[in-house]
Amino acid sequence: MPYSEILALSRQSAAGGLSPWFDARLKAQIDAGLFLEEDRLARVRDRIAGQLADYRTQAGVGTAVLGMSGGVDSALTAALFKRAGWRVIGFTLPIRQDPIETERGAEACEALGLEHLHLDLSPEYEAMVAALGRIDEAMPGSDDTPARTRRGNLRARLRMITLYDQAHRFGGIVASTDNFSELCAGFWTLHGDVGDLAPVQGLIKSWEIPWLARDVGVPEKTWRAKPTDGLGIGGGDEAQIGATYLEWDIAVFAIAEALGRDPRLAAKAVANPLAETLAEALDMGGDDHARRILGTVLARLRMTWHKRVNPIRFDHPLADRFALIDRTDEALFRPSVLRQQESHGDRNL
Repeated sequence: MPYSEILALSRQSAAGGLSPWFDARLKAQIDAGLFLEEDRLARVRDRIAGQLADYRTQAGVGTAVLGMSGGVDSALTAALFKRAGWRVIGFTLPIRQDPIETERGAEACEALGLEHLHLDLSPEYEAMVAALGRIDEAMPGSDDTPARTRRGNLRARLRMITLYDQAHRFGGIVASTDNFSELCAGFWTLHGDVGDLAPVQGLIKSWEIPWLARDVGVPEKTWRAKPTDGLGIGGGDEAQIGATYLEWDIAVFAIAEALGRDPRLAAKAVANPLAETLAEALDMGGDDHARRILGTVLARLRMTWHKRVNPIRFDHPLADRFALIDRTDEALFRPSVLRQQESHGDRNL
């Protein structure tokens, strides 16, 4: 797997390359197999498609609906469902969205052989913002980050309302399009982005998502497009995250590696800031850029951890009831492809 291709597909080359620490760490992570070789990615593709096909037959559902935003994640997700024999209905649901993004979504539907439906939700969004303005005058017009984020979340949730309604209409499910990098970054809206079945949630955005998208026939203009959430919050995904996706993925892997070597690193950060403790453990030396990105990554992980365990459920005195119904579902109803996944975990791709 060429190092240069990772830089190209992640768009890192266009962003000016990597700082010394990130460059060395990427090469080490490639050697360690954290960035999958192309033959393993092909096996991942086939494994996901096989699991989707198994779920389709075992669960008795064969239609997937999803929002086609014009981005690579939704296009790849749709392509994998289609590859697995599902009926896939792609919805373009613009809300004051750049028309180029909407056009890419429609073009991806055509290129991948999907059914396509279009509904502009801008009037409904504007009505909802105006309604909330009756209890919060700043909501409609404020340009500060919290207000923009709230309005962006409204967009995501209005789209998900639509998708769940249409899934019910067609007797199907809502396909989730979020990837591993977004999951770690909390770069999604609770009850606004995550649907019923998430085939690409284990894939990193910098390398695996664009490689697989290219491999399964997603249009080039889509997998090369600048990542954006389409929610009007900020200037693209990476600007909001505070790092490029490749930097983010390298840093998350590195943090996990450091904690694997020394699980007490967090406890050691009592005297020194956590970022400084980890920077030393990761041998960042004088790479100021890497140290700044590490701080950004840690800050975002800290402020979004609750999203990754939602809904939060306490270990209260009646917690054994959860195990009771889980055992019932497992024994009587849960498709075997899910039982196998839970009992064996992954293996040897």
